[in-house]
Amino acid sequence: MTCDYLGICGGCIEYPLEDKIALVAKSLAFDPYEVFLSSESSFRARCELGIYHKDNGFFYTMRKGKQFVCIQNCPNLVLNIQQFLQVLHPILHQRDFREFINKLFALEILSTQQNELLITFIYHRRLEQSWLVLATKLKKILEEKLLMKIALIGRSRGVKLVVDRDYVIEKLEVADKYYFYRYDEGSFTQPNPSINVKMIEWILSKAEKDSLDLLEMYCGCGNFTLPLSQKFRKILATEISKTSIQAAKFAASKNKISNIEFVRLSGEECIEALTFQRKFRRLDSINLQEYTFSTILIDPPRCGVGERVCRFLQQFNQIFYISCNPATLLKDLECLRKTHQITALAFFDQFPHTQHLESGVLLKSKNNS
Repeated sequence: MTCDYLGICGGCIEYPLEDKIALVAKSLAFDPYEVFLSSESSFRARCELGIYHKDNGFFYTMRKGKQFVCIQNCPNLVLNIQQFLQVLHPILHQRDFREFINKLFALEILSTQQNELLITFIYHRRLEQSWLVLATKLKKILEEKLLMKIALIGRSRGVKLVVDRDYVIEKLEVADKYYFYRYDEGSFTQPNPSINVKMIEWILSKAEKDSLDLLEMYCGCGNFTLPLSQKFRKILATEISKTSIQAAKFAASKNKISNIEFVRLSGEECIEALTFQRKFRRLDSINLQEYTFSTILIDPPRCGVGERVCRFLQQFNQIFYISCNPATLLKDLECLRKTHQITALAFFDQFPHTQHLESGVLLKSKNNS
């Protein structure tokens, strides 16, 4: 990888994959494990950039601690984001767009593999309807120059303005089959599309066809849920984000998948509902007693799930645990390995040139082994 900002901007350091894996693999004492590699560059389909204003112009910035480092490009970004940034910069320096960049604070960019971009401009001033006029003009110029579809959003405190729409449709090929996903502005999506597909395919390869049901917690927009629908009789998938649940329902409908129920529940609420400690109006149309769960899949945030959720997971025959934080994964596995044993382990290099490591673990109950 050739980058002028390596070790400078805070985005990347030279950190060998072998070193990232070694500590986790040693702590888990499980072998063999699988390793899935990413491209060394042009792998990241989502980014956030700061804006630094100087001399009636601006620079893109990355944050390193409390410092902001000006950059011109980032080779980690997928090519259409790199192209967009190069084209956008001179356009916004034109006199016609001076007001557009007034107190512009940051950019959030999301790309799809169908060459579509969702761009959010974030401001430290209140946006008026006049912003929409300039944004519509900018969208037309960008689409003509880049030959791609672009949706623009403006955000300031208490204000959100949208040109076209505030989501994009992604199309992923997973195990020789295509799935459509809806990615909404501001919602979580996997940042490395090729590694994301490898994670989904790894779970699919380990999940045997089952006449029983799957529970998925922290399901997001249905990233793993949709392909797994072919492996289980029914799926109950839960997620705290209302936007993500709406996106997941949209995707299930678009993919013509009918054996999934998506419900907005936090991890704690999911446990309370399934142990019949509490009734939820959100579940009025769902008969929980119709489900017979054999397997659970979790893809929690970096903080992991903690002891209470781990104790709940122990009742399932199979546990798929996707982790973005080795430290919390190891802590949660201390609890889970009291009742389950690891039968498959994989590492996914979602963020090359960083210490970040994504892991996939399949555990099976010792009582059924």
